Amino acid sequence: MAFKDILGQDQVITWFKRAMAQGRLASSYLFVGSEGIGKKLFALNLAKVLNCLTLKDGDACEICASCKKINADTHPDVLVVTPEGQTIKIEQIRRIQHTLSFKPAFAKKRMVIIDNAEAMTPDAANAFLKTLEEPPLNTTLILIAQDKNQLLPTIVSRCQIVRFRPLPLKIIQKVLKKKGLKEDEATRIASLAEGSLGKAMQLLEKQEELKIALLWIRSGVSVRELLASVEELAKNYQDQRQLFSFFDIYQGLLRDMLFLKKGIDEILINQDLATELKTLAESLSIEKIQKKIELLQEAKKLIRQNVQKRLVLEHLALS
Repeated sequence: MAFKDILGQDQVITWFKRAMAQGRLASSYLFVGSEGIGKKLFALNLAKVLNCLTLKDGDACEICASCKKINADTHPDVLVVTPEGQTIKIEQIRRIQHTLSFKPAFAKKRMVIIDNAEAMTPDAANAFLKTLEEPPLNTTLILIAQDKNQLLPTIVSRCQIVRFRPLPLKIIQKVLKKKGLKEDEATRIASLAEGSLGKAMQLLEKQEELKIALLWIRSGVSVRELLASVEELAKNYQDQRQLFSFFDIYQGLLRDMLFLKKGIDEILINQDLATELKTLAESLSIEKIQKKIELLQEAKKLIRQNVQKRLVLEHLALS
């Protein structure tokens, strides 16, 4: 993906292209804006443009060795730091500083990207401040955060701030329609996304998860349909965390059904599905719903023990 493929940030792209053409790039930037609007994507594309071996109209070619390495996250001079657990630790910053003590191995312009910079511990932030105060030659430092006020003022003062704007509703609608959504569905999800394409994709993913989870609950569904849904989950959810996210949605539906069976509807997770869940709950006993919840807990345990994912999902879907 090149600059031309980044949506809704034309102003930022134009500004950086002008700065590069005039040789006026700063050594340190702070990208701020809400989550999921393209800050990290832009930073990586900036790294590609600065190092592309065959630029095309001021944009990355996507086919040279440098572009391919950055796309594959294997470029030795494009260093991306993300939280380990909940925070970015001082050990991570020290590793970066050690690397920066050497000349770039391959790049014309080395790039350091600190994603979720507000997650730096106080020690990590103070350590990185030293790098900002004396930036290495041929290196651009980029911090990415949602709100500059969550960072040390001394860090903010040493960076040039670049503000990324929420994406227009129409852009998100267009992307969702390309994903196969109907006009009304695309409009609804885009409206909930608050200008964040990342959030829109999460909401879209949840819609697909809800469809599969509801399929597993409904009576009268063919074995063929259930196994097809298992195939889809096994293919699309390679990561244990993603699969457990689906389990949480499935469990949330079952929890809501239990409350509806007991006449409680004020604290439902899925209020928009209350009518359908109430109908589904009528076809299942409380014991059956509780059994499904127990099976979910067992499924998590088995997957943690590396039991074959497809077998676990089939057992869960057909129970």
